[in-house]
Amino acid sequence: MRVPKAAPFSRLLRNALLTFLLVGTAALFSYGLYSWQREERDAQDNLLTLSRFLASASQAFFDELGNGLAPLGELLDQPALREDPESLRTYLLTFQNRHPQVRAVVVFAPDGEMLLNTAVPPGKPLPDFRRDPPYIKQLLQDMASPLPYTVGPPEMGKAIKVWRFSVRHVVRGRDGKPKLLVQAAIPLEKEGTFLHQLPVPSGSYIGLLRPNGYQQARFPLADAHATYGKILPGPTARMISENPAITEGYFPASSAWVTGDTQRIGAFSRLTDMDLYAYVSAPASTIVDRWWRHNAPILISFLVFFGLFVVIAYRVTRRERMHSNELLEQAQRDALTGLPNRGCLNSILEANIAASSAGTTPFSILFIDLDRFKGINDTLGHAVGDALLIKVAKRIQPLLRREDELGRFGGDEFLLVLPGSDEPDAILTTRRVLDAFSIPFEINGRALRITPSIGIALYPKHGDDIETLLKHADTAMYESKRLGRNAYTVYADQMGLRVRERLEMEHELRDALQNEAFQLVYQPIVSMRSGELVAVEALVRWVMPDGRLRSPIEFIQVAEDSGLIIPLGQWVLRTACSQMTRWIASGLDLRVAVNLSTQQFQDPYLKEHVMTTLNETGLEAARLELEVTESAAMLNPEDSIKILGELSALGIRIAIDDFGTGYSSLGYLKRIPADTIKIDKTFVDGLGHPQDATIVRAVIALARALEKETVAEGIETEAQFDVIQAMGCDTAQGYWISRPIDAAAMTHLLSKGTRLVAASKTFPKGVATWIHVHGKAAE
Repeated sequence: MRVPKAAPFSRLLRNALLTFLLVGTAALFSYGLYSWQREERDAQDNLLTLSRFLASASQAFFDELGNGLAPLGELLDQPALREDPESLRTYLLTFQNRHPQVRAVVVFAPDGEMLLNTAVPPGKPLPDFRRDPPYIKQLLQDMASPLPYTVGPPEMGKAIKVWRFSVRHVVRGRDGKPKLLVQAAIPLEKEGTFLHQLPVPSGSYIGLLRPNGYQQARFPLADAHATYGKILPGPTARMISENPAITEGYFPASSAWVTGDTQRIGAFSRLTDMDLYAYVSAPASTIVDRWWRHNAPILISFLVFFGLFVVIAYRVTRRERMHSNELLEQAQRDALTGLPNRGCLNSILEANIAASSAGTTPFSILFIDLDRFKGINDTLGHAVGDALLIKVAKRIQPLLRREDELGRFGGDEFLLVLPGSDEPDAILTTRRVLDAFSIPFEINGRALRITPSIGIALYPKHGDDIETLLKHADTAMYESKRLGRNAYTVYADQMGLRVRERLEMEHELRDALQNEAFQLVYQPIVSMRSGELVAVEALVRWVMPDGRLRSPIEFIQVAEDSGLIIPLGQWVLRTACSQMTRWIASGLDLRVAVNLSTQQFQDPYLKEHVMTTLNETGLEAARLELEVTESAAMLNPEDSIKILGELSALGIRIAIDDFGTGYSSLGYLKRIPADTIKIDKTFVDGLGHPQDATIVRAVIALARALEKETVAEGIETEAQFDVIQAMGCDTAQGYWISRPIDAAAMTHLLSKGTRLVAASKTFPKGVATWIHVHGKAAE
């Protein structure tokens, strides 16, 4: 049948479709070219940052090992070295055990005679390298070197039978003549290399290069014999040869000397105090992968929009209308997500209750609430919040069975109905949902991280009507929040009591805020070099009517869930700044560190609150340090960089707290205007484990490369202090230094001076003796 009015509209729609296709394709090509250039720059910058980090970490490794040979040499400088060398083997083995990268420790006399070697069993004859002209020549050159230690080129070890390089230290007499030489051999093959302990991005190669083109170390390593002991004509060596003053740079593709792959990109950086260059390379395909990963959604969206336009063009030409059915469907659907709305969910629940009652088949419901969604809405706007809700719905739906029903209950709450599911089935589905939230949500170019708290209720075990089931699922959801969020909980009867207790605590918190029934305690932060107190961290305590101090771990979660954390955080900031103003007026040179909660950090008026507090208390901005957890900063990295930059521009110091427990990348970390990185207590507690010790050493090296200070949290033993100090950490705090004490006790302490630590004059050889703080401590 001919419809005269439809044909002109269809032609207009087709013309619009063609225009959209042409304009969209041109715009997409332009954007693709721009984004490619951006990814190329970012990849080069990341590689240069990694090479700086590798250079800093390598310098720290050589310094720690080379300077550590000095006290060993002093212990060996005794007559027994000539009379009974084996009696001193224990000293060498102890040193070797403290440095797991060392395969062997050797002692030489000034004439090159080997006196002791841990790689040669006691009683076995020692090799005489004086008969090896190249070896003895290098040995005597190192013995004449005025440097604290020397690092030799890679050689095939004559005793340990693997490729290694040596670190040597000479003990001299008062006349300056050598008395003995101590050598540590570092293996370079497979897992034995010290580079193996450093984080290596997937597909990357890292290493150290001498200016003459010889490889000093490399990881991963396929064939040591093809790599060490020969000049490899690579681009880095050519650049250094052409410009000896160069300290860092990039090298282009076609670098077959790095690996068999002829298409790679890389960067290099010179070590601070050594004539060695750290390099990092990655496949050139990395740029392609990054570009596709960041732009695939745009390409897919373009195709989706184009396909949608085609579908619309087809549908508008159809004459059949189902207006009444569409209106009915809209009444049962959420306008934003398209999911069943609350009214429709009630109908679904009624149907499941009826079916289960007739067939005695159970079913489960999952009450899903998005953690800290309000902060995203308030900070980024409702448009971003709405887009996030849509993405959440789309991510959950593919995880479900055909008969499962996901609906939007209201706000940031979703309800999932699982027909025929018992408790194990419900838990299995819940875990799939939690796993799906581990991937960030891409919203308008932002990577947003959000987690769910989930409560599970079962029919008929936890209720035989809609109201009871929903109430118990909601109660279980709040129990998940109480346990730390990003979790699930199955309802139990005792949870009702905890909900009432939570409501009572919230009421008591409101009264406490009105009556200012809180107190600040202060924990000293000391310099690990001078022993001086350089800062204090302000920590809040709730003063109970009986005078007992209540720890934040007991009430902070309720304060966050109820929104009371914002006024409480403002009180803490104002009180800490006022007290610091009084200490500064008394002539003390300190700063105060104040923690920001996740909600405070997401408060759009944070900057105004901080400026008002500084103006009212008269405290200089440089005397205030704001601590933000790594996880809070990474919830929305781009906005975090912006707000931290604004606070830093005011002169306020920024610290990243609990570093290493979150998921920040080097790309974001180097852009965050932080002055301080705080090493989390969990890593300090684990210093006895090689992995944790390597992480701490890497964090300190990373901070040094990024020109940031480090604070070790949770120092509780002298051994922890000694190890952290030897690694080069700047400052420390913990119960072994001082528990948090109230303002009066801190004032009394400061009146006696700010040096809390008496440290030896040498580093890292020194041993610190702590002067314990006496005063009213707050647990």
